[in-house]
Amino acid sequence: MDWTQKVVDSRVEDGSRHQRYPAGSPNEAEIKQYARYLPKRCEIGVVMGMTPELRNIAVQHCDLLVSIDCSAASIETYKDWLDPAFRSKEQIIHGDWNDLEAFLDKKPGFIVGDGIFGNIHPLENYMPLLHSIRLMLDNGGSFITRQCLMPEEVVSDNQWSRSTLLQAFRSGKIDEAEFGLSMRLQGYVNQAYDQKSALLDNKKVFACIESDHQEGLLSKREYEIIHRYFFQGINTIPTRSQWEGALKQSDFFYESHAIKGKQWYAWYPVYHCKASIE
Repeated sequence: MDWTQKVVDSRVEDGSRHQRYPAGSPNEAEIKQYARYLPKRCEIGVVMGMTPELRNIAVQHCDLLVSIDCSAASIETYKDWLDPAFRSKEQIIHGDWNDLEAFLDKKPGFIVGDGIFGNIHPLENYMPLLHSIRLMLDNGGSFITRQCLMPEEVVSDNQWSRSTLLQAFRSGKIDEAEFGLSMRLQGYVNQAYDQKSALLDNKKVFACIESDHQEGLLSKREYEIIHRYFFQGINTIPTRSQWEGALKQSDFFYESHAIKGKQWYAWYPVYHCKASIE
């Protein structure tokens, strides 16, 4: 299990205030993107994962919210992060997203997630899960997710390196969240990312980060900021064309509206997908 307690804890900025570090979770602007696509009300809604920000907005749009996660650490940490006023409306299931149909008696009006497909590998395994999501949705229902994409300019530039991000951070062009997340996901593509399979090996990433810190290439502060996004497993990070190609093959109609303000918005957009046109 990649989402260990150490990984989950690294994401928490202030547990007493139910606050996680930005970028790794949808912020207010991104949650507004989700909200614009959610139905006013439906009988059942599904959150894939235990993302507190998503659960707190999704539960307001359904009579019953079903939250599904295969990480016991995530469930234990975040189960009480839902607004107490809505906890009676939530059912939490410790299970695999691929078993979606087995957990639901009726088709949901929406299914939402945050970066969930980054945990699905290899890339070919996107198709069965997308197919399952599409089949499970009620007629006209929505699938909404943030999807992490590998920018084409990063994988096509043989000169790309972490120094690009370090210079941007040290000159004040990007903030801590923009720096920390992008360093993990893009800073070490030459050492840890396979473009053909779209797989990022985070063990290699953090081995490089450790080495850079020991050699003085990363300050203690920079090292600690990156570790807010600590992960040791494999992530699938497709390019936009790979991701949108999978959506098309799954017979999803999709849209994604660009928002401005943060560096990651361009490569971590919110997608709204529908199984049919109303």
